[in-house]
Amino acid sequence: MIIKYLLVFVALVTIVLADSCYNSIDWRSANGKLTGSGNELQLQGIAWFGLETTTYSPGGLQTTSVEALLDILVQTKFNVIRIPFSVDMILNNRFPTSINYALNPNLQGKNALDVIEYITQKAAERGILIVLEQHRFHPADYIPPLWYDSSYPETTIISSWITLVNRFKKYWNLWGLDIKNEPHDPATWGTGDLSTDWDKAFARISNSIANATAFNGVYLLEGIQGNPICSSPENNWWGGNMEPLKCFPVNLNQADRIVFAPHTFCSSVFDQPYFNAGNYPANMNQIWENQFGFLTSKYFAVAIGEWGCKVNSTKNQNWLNSFVAYLNNKGIRNHLFFALNPDSADTDSPINADWKTINQNTINYIKLISPSPTKFYQAGTQICIANGISTSSSTSGLSTTSSTSSTTGSSTTSTTGSSTSSTTGSSTTSTTGSSTTSTTSSTSSTTGSSTTSTTGPQTSTTSTGSTSGSTTTTSTNSLVITQTLSSSWKDGSGNSWVSYNCQITNTGSTIIYQPEWRSNPNQKPSSTFEIWGLTASNDPLIAWSLTWSNNIAPGQSYSFGYNIKLNSAIVWTRI
Repeated sequence: MIIKYLLVFVALVTIVLADSCYNSIDWRSANGKLTGSGNELQLQGIAWFGLETTTYSPGGLQTTSVEALLDILVQTKFNVIRIPFSVDMILNNRFPTSINYALNPNLQGKNALDVIEYITQKAAERGILIVLEQHRFHPADYIPPLWYDSSYPETTIISSWITLVNRFKKYWNLWGLDIKNEPHDPATWGTGDLSTDWDKAFARISNSIANATAFNGVYLLEGIQGNPICSSPENNWWGGNMEPLKCFPVNLNQADRIVFAPHTFCSSVFDQPYFNAGNYPANMNQIWENQFGFLTSKYFAVAIGEWGCKVNSTKNQNWLNSFVAYLNNKGIRNHLFFALNPDSADTDSPINADWKTINQNTINYIKLISPSPTKFYQAGTQICIANGISTSSSTSGLSTTSSTSSTTGSSTTSTTGSSTSSTTGSSTTSTTGSSTTSTTSSTSSTTGSSTTSTTGPQTSTTSTGSTSGSTTTTSTNSLVITQTLSSSWKDGSGNSWVSYNCQITNTGSTIIYQPEWRSNPNQKPSSTFEIWGLTASNDPLIAWSLTWSNNIAPGQSYSFGYNIKLNSAIVWTRI
């Protein structure tokens, strides 16, 4: 059987963007986008609760280590952690009571604020941003409705924030301050009552922090619950109603620093009346539009500040499907999921109850919202933002015609193994610490190493060491794999790990079907090897099948990556 295909591609353009590196990053929110020194960001965040409670301890540290949990976040592409705290732990010297110090020896003797600082440091090494979130005044209390009470006046709230920011602003990855968790009734917006108007309080507190600290990050503005004016009648989540912004905008003295951060959940958190309406879930689009969706046409960026669901019923599955579709339709890609903690009573987690293994079901639906979270990494003294590769085409796809004829015992393959490349493997070294990857060349900083190899006639250049920003390019039969070292660290047991972000690109002129690879050294996902974007087959030779597509069209690029207990990149061999 011979099948002939006519493949038509018109004006396929692949744009390769250089990684951008800076001594410090200017974080902004403007024109509906989050940016870092002008680079558009896509943030996939997660809340990690526990420190705000009477244990003064992050969840899970009786079972695992800070480093192990952060490594899971790297593997699953979370690039922001939202850390709640109580005002009490800033004003008083509080110590954790629920940490296994055999698993976390570096936390021994540290108070609660020291623990947050340790997490911030280790997160920075892995390219993870931090949001500090004021959750409660005293850990024994529930979430307060207003930003102050009789025991904690506004002046105390402001001074505690200033103390916290002055301590943590030296870390490049302190991205955001969530000024008050979930304001709710009797909080108001725009009424003129300064004792309850959250919009005015947010501006006062944020401006006071900026004046006292010169904080270079953003301020997360949550909504309220009800409001006597400029609000739809539907019941709202605590922190969820942003609709009063239609009538009463909020601005700060610092330009472009507000991130709209509404909260929303499914019925597993609370069974809102509209979840039981006859037109559910079709009614949800208008409800979300009223609560926060209209903000996409406003000046600042939207990042869903907290959302979650325990997808354990048809009702909740319908909510999730509708929510993901709505966010995609609105172009809302930035969000902070609740929660990392698998013991959350009413929401799912990306990890299982053992605090050590990944809950792939949760990851699968989260990545529908954030398919390409921004990667941050340290290169020497600089902080880099990996821009990756974008591909655009003026065609609607390909057209296929086929004809069939019968033969006996014969087959013809016309394109297998063909390749054309004039400059693949060339390298240029720069002193800026930036890294540029394309289908034909690579640029790496002087802080790292560069290795280029080709299948067939082979050329390689290698220097020792593994430093963030180093790039390895492998070319075989029109497929180019570029691997960039994003971070290296030691885990809680002292083992050395490296993390690589990778791109595979078809530089040829024909589709490549179902490419498979063998790794050297041979590795399968295990406690010493974690991989995303690829799937291990059952081949005893350890072949790798690219799960994101059965074929790669000319000019197309796809991403994958891995963490491994090695000091160098994997060498990939096409099979």
